[in-house]
Amino acid sequence: MIEPTVEDKRITLEEAVKKVHDGAHIAWGGFGYQRPPEAFAMELIRQKKRNLRIYTCGSEHDLDILTGAEVCLEYEVAFFAIEALGLAPNLRRRIKEGKVKFEDYSNLAMALRFLGGALNVPFMPIRHMIGSDMLEKTQLRKDKAKVIDCPFTGNPVVLLPSVQADFGVICAQKADMQGNVQLYGIKGEDNEIVRGSKTTIVCAEEIISNEEIRRAPDLTAIPGLYVDYVVEVPFGSWPMQVYGLYDYDLPHLQMYMQMCKTEEGWQEYMNEWILDVGNHKGLLKKIGAKRLKELRADPEFGY
Repeated sequence: MIEPTVEDKRITLEEAVKKVHDGAHIAWGGFGYQRPPEAFAMELIRQKKRNLRIYTCGSEHDLDILTGAEVCLEYEVAFFAIEALGLAPNLRRRIKEGKVKFEDYSNLAMALRFLGGALNVPFMPIRHMIGSDMLEKTQLRKDKAKVIDCPFTGNPVVLLPSVQADFGVICAQKADMQGNVQLYGIKGEDNEIVRGSKTTIVCAEEIISNEEIRRAPDLTAIPGLYVDYVVEVPFGSWPMQVYGLYDYDLPHLQMYMQMCKTEEGWQEYMNEWILDVGNHKGLLKKIGAKRLKELRADPEFGY
């Protein structure tokens, strides 16, 4: 009996980012502090990608650095800030400069747009934005939300276009070389992003064997048939967090917010923490083993 060939989908972070062409549309995984593709964002900056358009339910430091570096100035999002620390400083500055194109949706609306992409339908009907200011007073483009009468009930519904991006980029706790992905804790819209994107890149904290994946099949949230490339990136969401592995780096985020009050401070941060370190390994060396160990999650609570 001839054993089937096992596809090895592993590539480096640098190789993965090279596949993203200028002008690409990217569905961006994670939610808030949880599992954002930080290392991927930093490598996009190092490779000087331009004119990207990002779709996400909510992200923070990762999108703010992309905005500051002008890698991405077009967004379709439901949330964009540095959580409890305040509004995203680079985003605010670029909006004042008139450089950012911004479409604002509710969290449920964006989640359903990703679901529509995963279902391969052109649009999704929703009701919850009716009666709110979302349709009238936000930067939502009028041609992206159609209010119609339901053909069955006669009640008004809103139609929103589904998202099927050129690339879907997510972070995960574990994956094998075939692209089977294990996610712990909050999954956000990552399942839908992977199923609805034309090319999917998974940044895994650890690449494990297929045998280990098979020992816990209930943890495999995304089967390999939906994944094109797998990248092993330990601490790939720093300075944010990955449930079960490490917590967010609050002192670093506070420093970031202070520095990025000015354009000069942002440029200093970008040079020191993104460009001058050269690559992700250089960044981990700069952070230091002592600090990374301090951020390790409590095995009982996951944070």
